[in-house]
Amino acid sequence: MKDQVAINYLHVFLDRHQTKEYKKGEVIIFQGEVPRSVYVVKTGVVKAYNLSVNGDEKPVGFYGSDSTFPTSWVYGRVASALYYYEAFSPKVEVYCIERSAFVTFIKKRPELLFQELQHILADQIGATLRLNALQHSRASDKLIYVLHYLATTYGRPVDGDKDVTEITLDLTHQDFANLTGLTRETAATELNKLKKHGIINYNKQTPYQLNKRQLTKRLNDQFMIDVEAASSTL
Repeated sequence: MKDQVAINYLHVFLDRHQTKEYKKGEVIIFQGEVPRSVYVVKTGVVKAYNLSVNGDEKPVGFYGSDSTFPTSWVYGRVASALYYYEAFSPKVEVYCIERSAFVTFIKKRPELLFQELQHILADQIGATLRLNALQHSRASDKLIYVLHYLATTYGRPVDGDKDVTEITLDLTHQDFANLTGLTRETAATELNKLKKHGIINYNKQTPYQLNKRQLTKRLNDQFMIDVEAASSTL
């Protein structure tokens, strides 16, 4: 749960710094680049990804409002960016802060350090869920587990129905293909199958909505059951 006092305190600091805007598809940081500043998302969503030797995109994670990136560089663990960071929303606005100034500010408030820890843990959980999804051999299982990852990390409840979760990311069939390592055609076919079984619902006007009860029935390992149990206690 977010500490609103800490968030307000952070925004007072951030609002003293310049911002930059990017259109969807624009690269904010290139892999291997030494960032010029710390970036904190003001509006929109930023996608982090790697490229395979064949040039295929391999998404690593997504960053929404108040998220800091690239975290490993910000806190001095690496000398340059490990991934590409690209605007995923139609318009993305980010704060740009000098690294030493940002780190010094964060260290002043335990609430802010805890908030950063929450973001880092969310990234770690997301990475673990995606790794678990990719370990499955069947296309249908890969997609089921990726949907569980998306529902857990980027989902929000739909008013009036506790069993339905809406994915907050504007994803295409190609995005699902990149997330699962499948072809776009296979990802589209599997999504249509899940739609017929009432696990997922979507169209051109509405985002992806998942029936969590039906989705959970398709999960078949103890790891996922434990994740569901832990999430319900938060």
